[in-house]
Amino acid sequence: MPQHVLMIPACLGLCLLAAAKTVPIELICIDPESTHYGTFQSHNQKVVSNAHGIFTTHIRSRNEPYTAQQWRLSRSTNGGRTFATVYEATHATNPPVLETDEGANIYLVRPDFGDGHAYLYRFLAAEDYADAHVSRIPNGSAGKFCMSIDQARERLYYFAHNNTFHTLDLAGNLLRSVNLLKPGANAVLQYPLLYLTPRGVLHAAWTTQKHGVYLYWDIHHMLSEDAGESWRTMDGKPVDVPVVADNGGAATLVSLPDEFEAHTWLSSFLCKGGKVHMLYLAQTDPPRQHYVRYDVVTGDREVDLQPEFRGETFALQGLDGFFASAPHDPASALYCVVASSGRIGCLISRDNGSTWHDYALSVPVEQPYSIGGCRQITADGYVIGTFTSTPSVADAPSQVWFLRIKTGL
Repeated sequence: MPQHVLMIPACLGLCLLAAAKTVPIELICIDPESTHYGTFQSHNQKVVSNAHGIFTTHIRSRNEPYTAQQWRLSRSTNGGRTFATVYEATHATNPPVLETDEGANIYLVRPDFGDGHAYLYRFLAAEDYADAHVSRIPNGSAGKFCMSIDQARERLYYFAHNNTFHTLDLAGNLLRSVNLLKPGANAVLQYPLLYLTPRGVLHAAWTTQKHGVYLYWDIHHMLSEDAGESWRTMDGKPVDVPVVADNGGAATLVSLPDEFEAHTWLSSFLCKGGKVHMLYLAQTDPPRQHYVRYDVVTGDREVDLQPEFRGETFALQGLDGFFASAPHDPASALYCVVASSGRIGCLISRDNGSTWHDYALSVPVEQPYSIGGCRQITADGYVIGTFTSTPSVADAPSQVWFLRIKTGL
């Protein structure tokens, strides 16, 4: 498949860096003909990097009843300059979620809307990813889902928007399934998110959907220190599961009380240096783009940058986006990637979210959607992600793009 690259030339990049104090963002087209929902959505991880390359997932096409989506696992062995197909199939699914381990094995989970289950695919580095070893996750199907790997405990955690939470070992055996949430009086779970810290603390967050109408109602968070056996709020209050998903439940409310009647949607969150970093847009009038930081010990909401989240010369605003960092280094920089006035923008914080500064801007992009990425900076120092672009020309196909941003500059 042809690869298309949007890259600022080196000489121009140096000039822009000197003038605007931003670094270039490389954009490489993975698939020039895909559905608009090719990288749906930023609540889960569809890009990972290991010693054997960069791996991404997306869907290429779909039928009208959403029962036949062609999905693809792709791999780059040259830092993202080109991609080749590792595996593809057609199922009733959304783009699969990805994880990788210290042995460079790939773990992929996709739901199946037809049979009601989800499926774990293991692609092993020792086999050069040639075969898919498939395990079933009973009752794991849902349109929105996320996963996190626990290397120390040799576990995978999978959280789906039908309220179910599943624990598997790295051989694909299902160890435990529970209902983590239950519907509230106002809303139900819609978008789940997970993050595991280097110390093995599992954080769960989610966006809810109001009953009977199209309205993302509120956002919540809780954490577990024992691999999902028990849960609590950041300030130490126990949370019994299944917990009520909406504001009637015991989990921490992240969105503000005056935002219930406006869409609020959690794009991404990441834990670093004893803090929980959250990104969400409240579609109030005028809109509020929130960057929120909590202290993980006290549960205090220490920082809430809104209605604008900006550096010196540009602001980030969008429903989708992601954080990236080097999680094992508390002193490392934190990056946030979101749309910025028709471009992809990246802000940097060198003080764990206390202040933010301009870092990178892309060339103009047509309708960037579902901007998501890898939570961890690559070994060679890049923030990496994917998104879908929809041309303004009628009936033109959407395109799936890979992005990378050099860090440490």
